[in-house]
This record gives sequence, C-alpha cells and structure tokens, in this order.
Amino acid sequence: MPSALAVFTCRPNSHPFQERHVYLDEPVKIGRSVARCRPAQNNATFDCKVLSRNHALVWFDHKTGKFYLQDTKSSNGTFINSQRLSRGSEESPPCEVLSGDIIQFGVDVTENTRKVTHGCIVSTIKLFLPDGMEVSANTPSMYSQELFQLSQYLQEALHREQMLEQKLATLQRLLASTQEASESSWQALIDEDRLLSRLEVMGNQLQAYSKNQTEDGIRKELVALTEDKHNYETTAKESLRRVLQEKIEVVRKLSEVERSLSNTEDECTHLREMNERTQEELRELANKYNGAVNEIKDLTEKIKLAEVKHDDLSQKGLNEKKELQLKIEEMEEKEQALQARIEALQADNDFTNERLTALQVRLEQLQEKSIKENNSLGDGLFRSASLENQIDAKECDMSDTLSPSKDKSSDDTSEMDRNLEAGDTEQVIPHLHRELQEAQELANTGKQKCLELQALLEEERRTNRQQTEESAKQIRFLQTQLAKLQSDMEALREQRENTISTTREELYSAQEEILLLRHAMEASTAEREREIAALQGDLSTVTAELDKWRQTAAKYEVEISNLQASFQLQSQHQETASQLQGTPSYNDTQNLLSDLRQQYEQTEQEKRSINDELEQCKVNLKLLQEKGSNPSILQPVQAISIGLFLALLYWCFGQLW
Repeated sequence: MPSALAVFTCRPNSHPFQERHVYLDEPVKIGRSVARCRPAQNNATFDCKVLSRNHALVWFDHKTGKFYLQDTKSSNGTFINSQRLSRGSEESPPCEVLSGDIIQFGVDVTENTRKVTHGCIVSTIKLFLPDGMEVSANTPSMYSQELFQLSQYLQEALHREQMLEQKLATLQRLLASTQEASESSWQALIDEDRLLSRLEVMGNQLQAYSKNQTEDGIRKELVALTEDKHNYETTAKESLRRVLQEKIEVVRKLSEVERSLSNTEDECTHLREMNERTQEELRELANKYNGAVNEIKDLTEKIKLAEVKHDDLSQKGLNEKKELQLKIEEMEEKEQALQARIEALQADNDFTNERLTALQVRLEQLQEKSIKENNSLGDGLFRSASLENQIDAKECDMSDTLSPSKDKSSDDTSEMDRNLEAGDTEQVIPHLHRELQEAQELANTGKQKCLELQALLEEERRTNRQQTEESAKQIRFLQTQLAKLQSDMEALREQRENTISTTREELYSAQEEILLLRHAMEASTAEREREIAALQGDLSTVTAELDKWRQTAAKYEVEISNLQASFQLQSQHQETASQLQGTPSYNDTQNLLSDLRQQYEQTEQEKRSINDELEQCKVNLKLLQEKGSNPSILQPVQAISIGLFLALLYWCFGQLW
C-alpha cells in the first residue's frame, strides 16, 4: 500500500541541510541528531544544536486525509508560518499543515562566550497523498504575505539597530579605554621625566659648584635668560588665550551637537510612534481585508445558492412545460380521434338517410302495386303513408348512425326484395314498419352518443384551456422569479465587485505605505552606517593625533626639563659667583668663566631648538583651528586632548614664570 510523503526543502535563512523525503507510514519524530540516529535523506533528523532530541512529530491521518504537526515540549519551539505552536516546554495540540507552509524548528541562538550564532531549521514543506496527488497548497492572501515580509523587514531592521548600538557601545568603551591609557601613559611619562630632570638638575648643580665665572658674564647671561623668559611667557600666554577661545568654540559646537542629538532622538521617537501607528493601521487593514474576504465568500455562496435555485426552477419549469405539451398533444390526439369518430358517424347517418329514401321509393312502388292488385289494402297504404310522413319528419333530426345499422339495413332490404319477389306484399308493410322503428331507435341512440361525445369533447377542451391558463400563469410566475433572481444576482455581482475594488484600493494603499516605511528604514539604516563609518574614521584620526601629541608632549617635557636645569644651573652659578667673589684664586675663576660660556652656548642652542618646537606647536594649533571650523561629533575628544596638552605645557612653563 503506498504511503503519504512529506518533502522538507531548505530555505535561504535556514541552517543548511539536504532535502528530506520522509514517508509517513507512522508518526515520524523530528529532532537533533544523536549517536543512534544520524541525519539521512529519508528521516527528519537534523544536525542542528538549537533542536531538541524529541522536538516535534509529523504524521498523516488516513481517516481525515490530513497532515498534522505537533510540538513535543521542545525548548526553542516550533513555528508554522511564523506562528508558534506552543509556549516554552509545553506540548502543543496537533496542528494541520498544508503543502507550501513554512516550517521553522527552533530559533537562532547566540553563545555569550564565543559569540557564535547557531541557526535554526527553516524549510518549505510539500505534502503528497498516498495516491500521489499533492495536498492543496496554502495560498495566503497577498496582504498576509506583505505583512509577513514587513514583519521580517522590521525584525531585520531591529537586529541591525541592535548591532549598531552594540558597535557604538564598543566604540565608546574603546574610546574610554584609549583615553585612560593615554592619561596613564602621560602620567608615567611625566613622572619619569620629573625624575630624569631631577637627576639632571642635581648633576648640573654638581658641575656648577665645581666651576667659577665672572660677574659680568653672569649678568649678561641673566639678562639674556630674562628676555627669553619674557618671550616664553608671552608665547605661552598667547597660546593659552587661543586654546581658551578654541575651548569656548568647542563647547559651543558641543552644545550644538547635543541639540542635534536630542533632535535626532526626538525624530527617532517620532518615527517609532509612526511605525507603531502604521502597524496598528496595517492590523486594522488586515482585519478589514479578512472581513471583506469573508463577505465575498458569503456573497459567492449566496450567488451559488441562487444559481442552484435558479437552475432548479428552470428545470422544474421545463419539466412542467414538457408535461403540459405532452398533455396537450394527448388531448389533440383524443380530439382528432373524436373528430374522426364523429365524421364516421355522420357518414353512417348519411348512408342511413340514403337507405331510408330508397326504402321510401320502394314503399311508393309497393303502394302503387298494391293499389293495382288489391283495393282492400287501402288501410295498409294509409298506414304506410303515415309512416312515410313520420320518416320525413325524423330525417332532419337524425345526425348519425352506427355502422352495424348500415349492414343491417342492407340485409333487410335484400331480404325484403326477396320477400317482394315472392309476392307477399301483406307481410312487407309490417316488416317495413319494424324496420323504420329500429332505424329510428338506432338514429336516436347515435344522436345520444354524438351528444355525449360532443359533451366530452367540450369538457376536454375546457380542461385543456384551464390547464393551459394554469401553465401560462406558472410560466409567468417562474419568469418573474427568474427576473428577480437575475436582478439579485446582478446586485450581488455589483456588490462583490465594489467590495473587491475597495479591498484592492486599500491593499494598494497599504503596499505603498509599506514601501514608504521600507525606504525610510533603509535610509535611516544607511545614515546610521555612514555615521558609524564617520565615527570610526574620526576615532582613528583622534588616535593618530593622540599618538602624535603624546610624542610631542614627550619632546616638550624633555626640553622643559632641560630649560629648568639650565635655569637652576644659572642660579647656582650666580650663587657660586657670589661666593667666589671673596676668593683670591684667579685661575679658578677663569676656568669657571670658560665653563659658563660653554654652558651659555649650549643654552642658546637649546633655546633655538625650543623656538623651532614652538613654531611647530603654532602650526599644530592652526590645524586644530581649521578642524574646529568643521563640526564633528568627536570635537569634544579633541578639545579634551588639547586641553590636557596645554595644561601640561602650562604646568611645565609655570615653573619658568
């Protein structure tokens, strides 16, 4: 005996698997592969981690001829056309499946440790009966398909939005960690430079104490150092003023960015509300569409019933018409038979009249003969004359006679001739009287029969006329009912067409709204992706600038430490010179002066290098100002980095002031 067949075909968004051909001789288990049951093309076992071992059952009911699917307490659920059969870890009731349904076993699961997503099984099922015929496919309405696609698009958009939020959170964490690392590295560099500068200062002090210098050289060197200090202070103050202006500009732009961010959030909230309202309108349109479909089904059923009723009435009218036509034909045949019988009776009557005239002539001849032969027969002639008068009176009343009277009259005439030939004239007259009486009786009976036949004919005609009138009335009634049914059918057709047209218009409007929403979602997604790309580019730029400023800060710290050491060395030289003024050792003083000159030349070189570095700093500040003219969401980060660097410069140069 052939078995029912279920074919599972993999869909693009499914965990990959080969097409399965499963024969449903008995309920088939659907589940995850284990050691005892491996995946094959003739079973419903899948190598997928999101499925349970006993996930669901599918079977064919031979009594009802339907296919059923049941969820057997699976952890991730079973879905038919995105509708879950049961809640978590509960057994669902049997649900009928049709050919073309989308069956989903489980949901996508993401591991937190490795961040790996395991896909679920999504397949299109085709069902075949034991006789090889495919089960009627599930043909949902266009609007339902559009709703399903829209739900899929919304889910994808929400997923993309969640991914974008995760990426933004990751970027923010990366930026915070980068800032913390830069601050910690700066602090370490600053501490290290402080220690190095302290060591250098101590070494310079030791060298200064071991050298002598004249008072004029020391005075000149102090004047030069004072001028350099004034120049450095002026340059630093100007730089600080520019940095403060840039900070104010950055704060203003930050407020503008915050306002734009709040506006964007308001717009996003508005779009979400519009999306919710649109979903509610779509649900209302779906309900209206389903109601219209039900009304169309009801109207179609009414039209079918009216057509069946119309066909029954038409068939009944045709049958009654045929019966009436048969009855009319039968009555016409009866009428023709009666007419033929009447004509036959009239012919018999005519023949009887002819025989009576012949008898009358014969009687006249016999009377003349009897007068000549015997005058005693006068009484008989008188009676024969009276009989002749009676026969003449009865001739006009006779209308028909029977055919047997014709034969009998002919036999009597032939017999009378034989008797007359014998010459028995006395017996002929009574015999003729009897014949006349019998003929009269036959004529009366024929007349009565003719009257009865005419009455029957009239009654049949009257009955036929009544039946014809009744049939005409029924035909008119059926025609009126037919016209009424036709008008009702036209009204129902118009109503159905109007309903279909309104439903199509609503469907088209819903499709247009869906397209608009889809375009808006795509535009918002593209805009978010562009913003993320811009943020990533700005982040890389900021990271590069941070590295650059870190290197520059390290150089400035080294130079500042050198300047501090030189200033401390000069002050120590002054103290040493004041101490050495009272000593008589001239050679020692000359040696100290030469050492101071060398140190002065070294200080001049360091001053020139510092001037070059300051020029480079000015160029960098100009670049920062140019970048500040272009608004960016990462300007607060740049401002913070610049502020930190300038604070570091201020702290370093503050010791010189």
